[in-house]
Amino acid sequence: MTPVDLPSVLYRQMPEVHRDRDNPRRAADGTVVVPGDMARLLQVAGDLQQALYRTLRQRYQDLFPDQEGQDEFGMWRGCQPWVLPYLAQLLDVVPMSPLEAGQRAEIANAVPWRQRKGTTAGIEQIAAAVSGLTTETQEGWRLVALTPRAGFARLPAASFGEAEPRLATVAMKNSPGLGPLYATHPGLPNGTVDLRRHSRAVRVTPGTAGAETTTFGNDEVSWRQASRHGAPCLPDSYQDLSARTADLRTPDWRRGHVHPRRVVLHAAPFDGFFDPQATSVNWTAIQDAVTGTAPLPPGLPLTLLRGDGGAVTLRGTTPSPVKLRGIARLEDARPWTFENLWFDNELQVVAGSVRLVGCALRRLHLMLPASHPVAVDARACLFKDLLAPRAAVALEYVTVLERLVAERLTASDCILMQFPRKDLPLADTDVPRSGCVRFSRVPEGPAKPWQSDLADSDFRVTSNCTQAAPVFVATVFGSPGCAVLHPAAPAALRFGAEDGGEQGACHDLRYTLREQAVLDKLRDFMPVGMEPVLVPDTSLRCKPPRAC
Repeated sequence: MTPVDLPSVLYRQMPEVHRDRDNPRRAADGTVVVPGDMARLLQVAGDLQQALYRTLRQRYQDLFPDQEGQDEFGMWRGCQPWVLPYLAQLLDVVPMSPLEAGQRAEIANAVPWRQRKGTTAGIEQIAAAVSGLTTETQEGWRLVALTPRAGFARLPAASFGEAEPRLATVAMKNSPGLGPLYATHPGLPNGTVDLRRHSRAVRVTPGTAGAETTTFGNDEVSWRQASRHGAPCLPDSYQDLSARTADLRTPDWRRGHVHPRRVVLHAAPFDGFFDPQATSVNWTAIQDAVTGTAPLPPGLPLTLLRGDGGAVTLRGTTPSPVKLRGIARLEDARPWTFENLWFDNELQVVAGSVRLVGCALRRLHLMLPASHPVAVDARACLFKDLLAPRAAVALEYVTVLERLVAERLTASDCILMQFPRKDLPLADTDVPRSGCVRFSRVPEGPAKPWQSDLADSDFRVTSNCTQAAPVFVATVFGSPGCAVLHPAAPAALRFGAEDGGEQGACHDLRYTLREQAVLDKLRDFMPVGMEPVLVPDTSLRCKPPRAC
């Protein structure tokens, strides 16, 4: 909606005789250069009314916490962020999500969630809103092995989306080698798996009895469980319904799930920097535009900005990093900035400095002829190899999977899989000439905390660093989940950053805080004594097969 220009409205509403007698200064073509006295007077009154109008309109918009963002005129379409804590206090809501969108959802759904407290549908809605996770819920009591008892009604097989099994006598007569089929009834309490059949999720038509709907990637799929008592094809996943003895151990991501007082939320691990459906662009298609003066080819999800001193900024516009194929080589001595990009091969810098934000690079190789003050400045990035001899490197929230070479290194809240070195080829006693590493994961190396064994080095590793070994969802560069901390990772990494978040490249994505927020939030929306457990489940990345 176009905002009302009240000064112009007031001027147009004045009688025409007064507008004709106004004394504006005009140019030769008749256009007004300086407005007249009456126009300037009405401008002052109109500006005040304009401010009052925008204030009243914004007060109305602040009543809608589920809407966010600004329009092209700077007006908020919904509640302003600073109003959220006041609305939360009014509704007695304690926001847990580290994301602004999650906090908006917590406030907007305060009443509906309380009405659905304790239901599996409400639990999945809370998990999706607070963390952005797509979860599939299993109630622990349904997984506990039970003994069949007389007098309890059994649901018909049709309520599970399956055909009613035939009686044992009919089954054995028609198929003597198959045995009694009535034991496959999905409503029977069972403590032993039926090895004659496999159990897994299968896709069905929406609306089928017993079907559930789950989002796989960007697609909503209806599915149901086939052969509930069969041998599970994917053990310990959301498709595993095999009954077991109650597990009395303290629950975590891999144990303590089968218990009447547990609710298990299976969630697909975060993809991190590598979306399986990421947009791919060849470097040769944009090389002339980035390194020269040509425009970017149309239709690409990239923006190119040029600044003072020849500075160049290339930014990906998709939610996940845009994949750039081929070797990228930069030979001009200018400031280079890359944001939200995935360099799948190698980025070679012969001259200039590089600033990286939210990028993933298989290899960054600086081939500078002489020492450079700050050649690499990276924030929230992932590297497989970072090779910058004769250069200073500044890292914040960065994960380096393999080699890190820098003459001077400053790093904060990072995960380094190898101890940093100064030159190529690598030497066991070689450390950067100067610098400091703080609040990071650094393996054991020549430089001990607060000191260095080498007289010619002023490199320090502070005592707030850790040597705990990280556990990632995936370790292969380019695969979904690479460098994403697994729930099995030590707490020193998951919550070891200076601000209490996770160390490494996914810090700004707040994965660990989002996972913890789900558990903290659900404790207030579940019956007393019930405990939620969050379990990573890679099978939720793939759609189930269709039912035969």
